[in-house]
Amino acid sequence: MTFMSRLPLPLLVSLLITSCGEKSTPVATPTSSVASSTTATPAPTIVTNTVKTPEPAKTTFWSTERLHTEIKFHNPGYEGNGEFSMEEGQPIAISLRGAKITNLEFLNQLKPLALDLSNTPIKDIRPVKGMKLLELYLEDSPVTDLSPLRGMPLEKLYLSRTPVSDLSALEGAPLIELNLVETKVTDLTPLAKSRTQMLWLTGTPVSKITALQGLPLVSLTLHRTLVTDLSPLSGSTLQRLHIGQTSVTDLTPLKGMSLTRLVFSPANIKTGLDVARELSLQEIGTKFDEESKDLQPPAAFWAQFGK
Repeated sequence: MTFMSRLPLPLLVSLLITSCGEKSTPVATPTSSVASSTTATPAPTIVTNTVKTPEPAKTTFWSTERLHTEIKFHNPGYEGNGEFSMEEGQPIAISLRGAKITNLEFLNQLKPLALDLSNTPIKDIRPVKGMKLLELYLEDSPVTDLSPLRGMPLEKLYLSRTPVSDLSALEGAPLIELNLVETKVTDLTPLAKSRTQMLWLTGTPVSKITALQGLPLVSLTLHRTLVTDLSPLSGSTLQRLHIGQTSVTDLTPLKGMSLTRLVFSPANIKTGLDVARELSLQEIGTKFDEESKDLQPPAAFWAQFGK
């Protein structure tokens, strides 16, 4: 059936006449005498307020190959060594540890819950602002500014061997694990209202731990810090404490604690060794780090010091 054959007959006749060069004469529409002597009132226009239902946002489904391509687009030096944990076409965990990336713009289209940027040349983490990350790893990176993390629901944050010095952006964060090994942090005040349970401060220039008072700490490492006073820890829930190579001289604040592990420098202790002997420890030593450890049962340890 042609387009022309589908037209209504009157319209088809009109078109045929016009196509033959003849003028069509309009046909008058008869009206009543009343209608002709008065001005007809136009029919009211009915306006319908139609609310358009917004179309649902289109969901982008990612494959591992597509993620590699997207990262490569923003980082020409990327060698495809990223790892992804996927769920229903979405990356919920992204590990780019050791990858050659300097630009995080590819994250604008992604919503991972865990992100590992350790040992990368990343300096600017502003693209993560507003994300709902629960875990972030920035170890061995040149990141200094943590302000994009403000308000993020972070539970785990690892900053080992970064030049980070300011923790103010972490105030109010629901942190459970925080690793600040060999950073430039000196002030722990932003952690005062956190729920931190595991805190590593090895090699940081921290000297006061007042902000840790009342935290639900389970494990605390003050190894090679400037801390001298343990009194803020009195009555805490600590189970593991590392104060080796510090200038701590008094162990009496540990009285009554449920410690299961203690690492310290006995030669530096002037007061409280008897308190340490009374603790229900499972292991005790003077060294416990990546280089070496000498943990042993309490009986064997104390035997070295006699009765």
